[in-house]
Amino acid sequence: MVKSMTGFGAGSAEGEGWRAEVTVRTLNHRYLSVRVRSLHDQPELSVRVEDAVKSAFGRGEVQVAVDLTHRIGDRSESLFDPGVVGDYHRALHRLAQELVLPAPTLADLIAIGAFGAAAPIEEDPWPTVEGALRQALAAADAARGEEGGKLKAEIEAILRQIAAHLERIKERIPQVCQELLVRLRERIAELKVELDPQRLETEVALAAERADVREEVARLEVHLGRAWDLLEQDGPIGRELDFLSQELLREVNTLGAKSRDLEISSLVIDMKMGINAFKEQVQNVE
Repeated sequence: MVKSMTGFGAGSAEGEGWRAEVTVRTLNHRYLSVRVRSLHDQPELSVRVEDAVKSAFGRGEVQVAVDLTHRIGDRSESLFDPGVVGDYHRALHRLAQELVLPAPTLADLIAIGAFGAAAPIEEDPWPTVEGALRQALAAADAARGEEGGKLKAEIEAILRQIAAHLERIKERIPQVCQELLVRLRERIAELKVELDPQRLETEVALAAERADVREEVARLEVHLGRAWDLLEQDGPIGRELDFLSQELLREVNTLGAKSRDLEISSLVIDMKMGINAFKEQVQNVE
């Protein structure tokens, strides 16, 4: 499945004491680059978010914004720790027995600080952040897939156009070779130069070989076939498609340089324009 590198997704989740809102925005990039904002005071949490993003995408610049808030008052908290008060009371009671003193009272417990505020229990925010992040990643991935479908259709149309031009060149090659041989013989005849027939045939054959573009046509067909195959594969394919665009252009340039035929030269120009359009589109493919 072809995927674009541009997409957007958002998610939110509530957990034990936390609320998280996450947005994920993806843009074009040669490699995978992840930027997490709003978690500068929680580096460990930021690293976990980055790792989750890297497991979801293979290429592109991914900007993640996390809005994490602590939900105060969501649960009733004891003003003091009964267990601590009990420990103080037992300790005072033992001391009173040893010193033959009256049993400790509530005032005695207050006086020694037995009713200090209970330490709040800090829940781990990661499960809440992870829930919101997964929603945002799924939405962004769906957007990239939808845009990728449109990209695939455009790229396929371009490839069909390039292949049509190449087919016309293939059909033209035999006639071009024949016309070249005729012109060479006519030119030699005009010069009225006496040449050994075998030598003449050798020179004509060499001239025809220098102008033969069938090898370039064959390589272009291989590259086009590979591009079609990649469009049916899953996973990141953008970098290989970009490499193929360079190889296609190189072969077309060589073909244009070797051919002296006006019709083929015109088709070469059309193919170059198509390859440039192909290259521009694959820059957006993951």
